Amino acid sequence: MTQPGQDQPFETRTQAHAALGALVADQGASLYCFSADYRAWPLYQPAFIQQLEQWALRDARRLDALRFLALDWSQVRERFPRFAAFRRDFAHLVSCRQITETGARGLVEMAGSPRCAVYAHTATWMSGETLQTAARVHALRIRFEEVWEQATPAFPAVILGL
Repeated sequence: MTQPGQDQPFETRTQAHAALGALVADQGASLYCFSADYRAWPLYQPAFIQQLEQWALRDARRLDALRFLALDWSQVRERFPRFAAFRRDFAHLVSCRQITETGARGLVEMAGSPRCAVYAHTATWMSGETLQTAARVHALRIRFEEVWEQATPAFPAVILGL
C-alpha cells in the first residue's frame, strides 16, 4: 500500500488491480466491496482469488467478515467461476447483497478495510484512489454501511436445482 496516512491516486486498471490486491493482502479484520457488477474487478485472476483465500483462512472464526454488494449479480457466477468457488467454499465468511441503483445513491466502485480503502472514479477502474486518510476511509465505510442496510441477500453460495 502507500505510506501510512497518505492517499494515492491511480491512473490505470493495472494499478487499480494492484491496489485491490494490496488491500486484501493487508489482512484487515473485515473487507467490504461494492461494484455495479464486478465486471472490471480482478476476480478472474488466480492470484487475486488466492489472496482472498489467504485472507479468509487467517481467521476462519469470523462471521460475515467479507461483504460484497452489487447492483447486478446475474453474470458473476458464469464470468468468474473461481470467485464463485471461493464464495461457495467460504460461505460462512462471505455475505453478498444486492441493491437497486436508486438505493445505492451514488456509492462509488470501492473496496475497503478498517485501515484503508480503494475506490474508482468509474466502473471501469481506469482511475481512482487508494485512501489511507482515516477520515476519508471512515466516511467511505459509513456510506457503504448505509447502503448495505438497505440491500437484500443475493448471489447465494450454492444454487439448488431440480
